[in-house]
Amino acid sequence: MKHMNNENQKSSRLNRIISLVAVAAVFTMVGSGIGAYSTRTSALAEADNTQQVETTTEVDTSDYTDSPAVAVYEKCADSVVGVITYSQAWDNMSRELVQEEIGEGSGVVISDEGYILTNNHVVEDGSYYEVLLPSGEKVEATLVGTDSGTDIAVLKVEDQTLKAIEIGSSSDLKVGETVIAIGNPGGSEFANTVTQGIVSALERDLDNAFTRTVKTIQHDAAINPGNSGGALLNIKGQLVGINTLKYTGSSYSSTTYEGLGFAIPIDTIMPLAEQIIEYGEVRRPALGITCGTFSGPDEPIDSYPPASVVITEVTPDGPADKAGIKALDFITEVNGVRITSLNDLTALLDTCNEGDTVSVTVLRYDNTNTLLALLNSLGYNIYSNNSGSNYYGGYGSSSRLTYEEITMDVTLEILSSATTESTDTAD
Repeated sequence: MKHMNNENQKSSRLNRIISLVAVAAVFTMVGSGIGAYSTRTSALAEADNTQQVETTTEVDTSDYTDSPAVAVYEKCADSVVGVITYSQAWDNMSRELVQEEIGEGSGVVISDEGYILTNNHVVEDGSYYEVLLPSGEKVEATLVGTDSGTDIAVLKVEDQTLKAIEIGSSSDLKVGETVIAIGNPGGSEFANTVTQGIVSALERDLDNAFTRTVKTIQHDAAINPGNSGGALLNIKGQLVGINTLKYTGSSYSSTTYEGLGFAIPIDTIMPLAEQIIEYGEVRRPALGITCGTFSGPDEPIDSYPPASVVITEVTPDGPADKAGIKALDFITEVNGVRITSLNDLTALLDTCNEGDTVSVTVLRYDNTNTLLALLNSLGYNIYSNNSGSNYYGGYGSSSRLTYEEITMDVTLEILSSATTESTDTAD
C-alpha cells in the first residue's frame, strides 16, 4: 500500500527548498501498493483522432433490480485492464540487467486505438509496462505521457482489438447516486473485481493529496491497493471517474476508516488526457516563475506583505519577465482575484489558455503594481513548495518586519535550504 507525504512528482532543488509541514491525514494511494511500490507518506484523458462512443448505450437493469452492477459489469468489464510496472534491476545470477516487477494497478481503455488511462503513481519509476487484458493475456504497453500534478497517465498498446469504455460526465453526478468500481485490488490475482457504492460527496478538495488543485468524487465503493487507475462508473455504464486514493485515518490516531474512497472526475481528466495523447504532456499556460506560498495576514500591516505568492526567480524572456515582474515580488491578485497561496494561483491559471493576457497585481517595496502578462505554455512555473509548506517571514504581534527584512529572510531561507539539501544528498 502506498502512502504519500511528499509531492508525487520528482522535485528539483527549487521544489525542495522549504521543509514540508507534517500532515495529520493519511491518504493511501490505491494503485501501486502491490510489490515494491511500498510506502510514502503524504504531506498529502483523447486526441482529436481518438474515437469515442458518441451514442449513449443504455444499460438494461430491469432483470437486475437488486443489483444494477450486473448489467454495468457486463457492459464495461472488457474495457478495464490491469497495469503492471517494471523497473530495471541488476540480477546477480545472470550478471545482467533485468526487468523487475515493482507494482500493479488498473487502467481503463478510452479509445479503440489502444489508449489506456491510469494513475501517474501506478506507472512512476517504471521503465517497462505490461497490460493485463480481460482475456488474461499480457501485452507490452508504451507510456505516452503523464501529469504528476493531477496524478494521471496514458499508456498505449498496439495491434490489439480493445473495447473503449463509454465516457460519461462527472458534472451530472448527484450525492447519493449509485456508482460502481471495477479494478484489480491486490493485483492480477483479483483482476476485474467489481464493487458497488454511492456518491458520498462531490468536489472534495483533499489538502496535499495532489500538487495541483483537484476536486475529487468521494464514494464508498470498496477500493484497495491495485484499484488505482480503475473505473468509477454510473449505472448507465459510463466512466465518471478514475479511482485514485482512499482515506485511512489520522497519523495521530490508531483509528482506521473504511468507505472513504476518492476518484478524479472524468471531466477533469479527459482534457488533460487529450493533451497527453496529442503532445506527450500537458501544456498549461504559465507565467514563467519560481514561487512559493507566503503566509502573512489577510491584508498588509505596515510594511508587512499579506498572504500571497512570493516569486523567488523569474525565467528570462518568459511571460512574467516580459511583463516586468521581478524576483521577490509578492503576487496578491490575478485578474482581480485575490491570491493567498499556490493553490489559488494554480487554480486560476488552470482556467486560462495559452495566449491569454492576465493582469497580475504585485507588491514591491510597499508599492502595488498591476502588470499585464501574455501567457504561453513554454514559460513553465516551478513551485517551490505545495500548500502544506510556506514562507513565514517572521510575522508576529510583537515583531513587524520591513519589506527588505522579509525578502532578506526569504532569500536566506532559500540559500540555507539549498545548502542543507546539498549536504544531505552528498552521501
